Amino acid sequence: MKQSLQQSAHLQQRKLPARMAVGMLAVALSPSLALAAETGQTLETVTVEGEAPVRDTYKTVTSNIGKTKQQLRDIPQSITVVNQQLMQDQGAATLKDALRNVPGITFAAGEGGRTGDQVVIRGFSAATDTYRDGMRDIGQYNRDAFNDDKVEVLKGASSMLFGRGSTGGVVNQVSKSPYLGSKLDGDLTIGTNDFQRVTADINQMTGDHSAVRLNLMDTHDGSDRGAARNERWGIAPSVAFGLGEPTTVVLSYMHQEENNVPDYGVPYNPATRQPLGVDRSKFYGFDSDYEKTSADIVTARITHDFGDGMELSNQLRYNRFWRDVSPTAPRLASSNTSDNAIMNRSKPLRDGVDQSWNNQTDLTSRFATGDIRHTLLTGMELSYELSDTSRYALRNNPPSTTVGNPDSAAAVNLARYRTSNTQFQASNIGLYAMDTIELTRQWKAVLGTRFDRFDGDYNVRGYNANGSLNSSNSYDLSRTDNVWSWRGGLIWQPDLAQSYYFSYGTSFNPSGETYALDKATAKVDPEKNRNIELGAKWDLLDGDASLRAALFRIEKTNERNTDPLDTSVVVLSGKRHTNGVEVEGSGRLTERWEVFAGVTLMDSKIDKAAPPSQGQTGTEGKMPRYTPRATANIWTTYKFTDQITGGIGATYVGKRYATETNVNYLPDYTVGNAMLSYETKHYRLQLNLNNLSNKTYYDGAYGGHATLGTPREAQLTIGLKY
Repeated sequence: MKQSLQQSAHLQQRKLPARMAVGMLAVALSPSLALAAETGQTLETVTVEGEAPVRDTYKTVTSNIGKTKQQLRDIPQSITVVNQQLMQDQGAATLKDALRNVPGITFAAGEGGRTGDQVVIRGFSAATDTYRDGMRDIGQYNRDAFNDDKVEVLKGASSMLFGRGSTGGVVNQVSKSPYLGSKLDGDLTIGTNDFQRVTADINQMTGDHSAVRLNLMDTHDGSDRGAARNERWGIAPSVAFGLGEPTTVVLSYMHQEENNVPDYGVPYNPATRQPLGVDRSKFYGFDSDYEKTSADIVTARITHDFGDGMELSNQLRYNRFWRDVSPTAPRLASSNTSDNAIMNRSKPLRDGVDQSWNNQTDLTSRFATGDIRHTLLTGMELSYELSDTSRYALRNNPPSTTVGNPDSAAAVNLARYRTSNTQFQASNIGLYAMDTIELTRQWKAVLGTRFDRFDGDYNVRGYNANGSLNSSNSYDLSRTDNVWSWRGGLIWQPDLAQSYYFSYGTSFNPSGETYALDKATAKVDPEKNRNIELGAKWDLLDGDASLRAALFRIEKTNERNTDPLDTSVVVLSGKRHTNGVEVEGSGRLTERWEVFAGVTLMDSKIDKAAPPSQGQTGTEGKMPRYTPRATANIWTTYKFTDQITGGIGATYVGKRYATETNVNYLPDYTVGNAMLSYETKHYRLQLNLNNLSNKTYYDGAYGGHATLGTPREAQLTIGLKY
């Protein structure tokens, strides 16, 4: 017998017969309700339970990224939301996997001694612009997605909302939170290249208005490149009180640990200026390399609804991030690239601890002045951050190898000495206000401003090989930056399916943002950024799909770069801009066919180079590094039956330069992926095939090396749901 497909949640809500049925039911019950009112009788409560559809849609309607819950059509900026269904279909295990769905994003490879996720949005580094639940996540680690309900990316300058940073945009991970219901989900995934992953998501009501939730993860991700691997585990318990009541309290904790053998890929061929074209199995690191990190995030959030459109929330968080890394950076000893050519291997050793306390208080008020309605957000953000980082050098040079026969098992004398210790203390107070004004039923305006006072104390101690203090490389610095940020937008919504907007926003990056200050003799003002955007957002197909398009320009002035004589110091580096156009669509095209797709085209240029005395010559008029002219992605699924779904997709990233002198570069690439799943109410069997053509491509860029993307791989997931 032919099976009928389950209805879309959106279709079910919008079909006229359903509305008629509700009206008929109300009419039928009205005599009983009237009788109960007259006699004072209490009618028996009837609980109606229905099953949620097995699959959700890729379309997302609302977001809290603007500090209050808003429909995406009311946000006058480009925003991409990668939801749980999309991540599940693609087998996305990490934040980086999820972000491959976001047009305009590329990745760097361990820039400037940093480790962990290195995201670039519209050509601008977002290394310090990663957030969890709207609060800054300063950790240098590879973020797993096991505790993510969805991932949001707000494009463009947004310091009015987030304080320092946010030039190209911000990435916000939305944590899974307890809810009133019962759930037990577990996934086991096995795959090629020694991949194993286990996750669990358990939610349980503990009372009429309270619940607990526990998310667990353990992952081993091997590689076809020698000893390189990624191993991590995580736990995220949370408890909520007062769910469904005016006052709600949510307490949560997340812990993640990594123990990896990092892979710095290959250096560049001096003749072709592309990454060295060797067999991808050649690993130039050592088996003894390691990257160890831990992340601890403790959060308490309280929300009180006063009624009449007024809500107060306060979120307090403590973060602690620890790292100890000993990677290997391969470098050719000469221009010779034959199999017998010498490959030198350096060891950029470092460890450190970053900690922060953050408190964020927001008051949302909804009121009217005559015929004009307002949604006023006012708030205060307080933060205190500590960073303690040490760098080391080996007392003996690590053994070199050859291009054609790398020896990763070679013994390395890890006797080392500390070359420097950097301690940074920073405090920030931010005061902000934003009013979303509904001028008429068709016109809205967004006006917002924020003031930040950022104080930083920077203490550097250099050391000689014998452990004595190197006074020439030791100094103490302090500075305070007081900066205003602005956000404005005008929105025209002629009907419920259309929204057109123009927006302007600013942001700033103080020199202490990445725990490095400029020298007092060459003081650098904060980087200033502005984003201008003209866009449109449409709801299509009776609300089952959405489409958006935007023209944008981002400008950065007072851009900083690393002092070539002292890598812990930043110097002025001129001005640059990115012009672009972006189109993105998501949702159900038919009852069976789902799609998520986007494309970003960018024209980026360095308008003004730094003075020659600061070592940045030859960059004016060049393309900024890590900025391709085009990125695009598409992922689409088709439901053959209620249980069987197939999916296929592709990602394209254009040519990217690894340096601002536009010499070394990563070629463009296209990678295709596919999925087939059999899913019922209680279990799921899913096969993912990634990099279908086994394309050799380079995913992460750095000036001296490029990291390789994954080869063809298959992953099989068995999921249980109760």
